[in-house]
Amino acid sequence: MSYLSRVRRREGRVADALYRGYKAIQRVNVPEIPFLYGLLAKERIARRHVGGWLKRKLYDEPLFRRQCRSCGRGLCLFDGVPSIFGGLSVEIGDDVVMHGTSTLVGAKVFDHPRLAIGDRSHCGSYFSASVGADIIIGSDVLIANRVSLFAYDGHPRDPVARAAGSPAEAASSRPIVIEDGAWICMGSIILKGVTIGMNAIVAAGSVVVENVPPNSVVGGNPARVLAGLPGRPRQAQSGRV
Repeated sequence: MSYLSRVRRREGRVADALYRGYKAIQRVNVPEIPFLYGLLAKERIARRHVGGWLKRKLYDEPLFRRQCRSCGRGLCLFDGVPSIFGGLSVEIGDDVVMHGTSTLVGAKVFDHPRLAIGDRSHCGSYFSASVGADIIIGSDVLIANRVSLFAYDGHPRDPVARAAGSPAEAASSRPIVIEDGAWICMGSIILKGVTIGMNAIVAAGSVVVENVPPNSVVGGNPARVLAGLPGRPRQAQSGRV
């Protein structure tokens, strides 16, 4: 047994004194010098902002653009570079905001799985998309944190095929369409074959298995229509998707 272990267990008077001395040192605080530490706090904030901005503009955004089939002007990334797997074809419009915690996956049973995001749309932190048949996200769409889109099953229903590591059949996939102006709130799940209508709102934590009418609010598991949206319906705007 090492002497350090004896100190941790406070075995003996000397070990106990050393342990108490260490704990006392841990509670010591350096007196604050307002001018000095105020200056250091501002320096830390500036360093993080400037360093983060330079990393986004000189590394993250150019690298992500290079991985996309097409990418418009004004891309803004936060927290790194989104992960793209499976030969996915990614098409990004103008002024799109994305997060490096996003995971975008193309099904290997498709030659050219496609994810398209229209102008001025925002995909939040931990956004994920499993693409077989196309996933089309329109313009001015707000997708909150931890939203998942599943246009492909990923694994076959047959347990023997799953155990063998076989992929799901291509026929199990159907496209997902999110039309212009929709708002998908935090933690929602959109399943294959679903169209989210223009301006619709999907409440937080919803599981959407059927089409959502335009200008409506849906929520629950499975999601159902909760209300209509008042006011004049938003008109479609041109945007690349």
